Amino acid sequence: MRIAGERASGLYYFNLYEEIVFMSELHLNSLEITNFRCFEHLTIEKLGRVNLIVGKNSVGKTALLEALWLLNSDACWPVIHKILYDRNELVRYRLDAMASLTPMEQQEQMGALKSFFTGRPPKPYNQTKEPDPKFLYQDALACSFVTSTERFYLALRTVQNILMCSDSRNTSIPLINGFSFQPHHCPALPQKEALDYSVIEESKKFKTVFIPLAGLSWKATCTYWDDIVLTNKENEIISYLQLLDREISRFTFKGENMQDRVRYSVVKTGRFPDPLPLANMGEGIQRIFALALAMSTASNGYLIIDEFETGLHHSIQADVWRAVFKLAHEWNVQVFATTHSWDCVEAFQEAAAEDQNEEAMLIRLQRKRDGTGIVATPYDEESLKIVTRQGIEVR
Repeated sequence: MRIAGERASGLYYFNLYEEIVFMSELHLNSLEITNFRCFEHLTIEKLGRVNLIVGKNSVGKTALLEALWLLNSDACWPVIHKILYDRNELVRYRLDAMASLTPMEQQEQMGALKSFFTGRPPKPYNQTKEPDPKFLYQDALACSFVTSTERFYLALRTVQNILMCSDSRNTSIPLINGFSFQPHHCPALPQKEALDYSVIEESKKFKTVFIPLAGLSWKATCTYWDDIVLTNKENEIISYLQLLDREISRFTFKGENMQDRVRYSVVKTGRFPDPLPLANMGEGIQRIFALALAMSTASNGYLIIDEFETGLHHSIQADVWRAVFKLAHEWNVQVFATTHSWDCVEAFQEAAAEDQNEEAMLIRLQRKRDGTGIVATPYDEESLKIVTRQGIEVR
């Protein structure tokens, strides 16, 4: 499996199967995915700073977001585990944090990881000799992050190498000149709460935040707010909340001194003398708050959103997109979002037409006519204007 994103300074590859990984800085200009979930080979030749992904059910919109999340978080174990649990490809959490990895847990994870690969490759078999590099994919599921001074193989930083094998040897397995996998054992299944916090910490480390359909977790919301309180970003987020209610002037969390330390969010508005719980003001404002917090954490990185329109009335979506374009430019965030909604597409186009930086891109995923795979059709701002004006169906 290979996920490759082209950047101004080179290429960045994520790999769990047999390929190479290289890295550079923000942002992605194009994307290529090979043998990941439903994508046997998908190429998106042009990306924008703000990208909206559309298409019918089962064409891989969420899978594309997962590929981007893996790519931009170095395929770290918390993100891998989170994706598998959210898809119910893993269902059992660890109860005892001190217990060692069991053979059953390892088999569960190996089986779950197969779902990442197009066609779900066969189970690795026991081997008595070092595998031929040309056939490594028959022997192991592997993820390798490497450096090289050769052309097109430049990496700006080196990350840990991972190899999951059917045996316990600790020898390096040569691939091509200058590259090797350094084997590491499969980690134990995580505890649920520990995994949640690990995903939050990794999102901050890699400046890549994923907002699933269910929304940002409460743990993430509290953590991200604590990181920006009393900074200029706090004022930006208050302005963002005012898209839905111009009377909002202050925001904070309460409950730190309660016995169970349950925190809840409150806002100060001009209409009431006392603070109101944010939840009293509806799902839309909570969604907007989560988007703003996620963008602040993803500064100089990536924000990935499944079903952008969730909780947002169609009348406010254009304003929300305008704020996304503004913050994406100011905070240097590259945004990827999906939608099923034509209202969302129209709102996206309206905001993109007003944006002076020409950084919007709509990407349509659809099956090939012969049914052999999935292709991506990008629409820049000019072509998107024609699509929405003429009502051309792109979802």
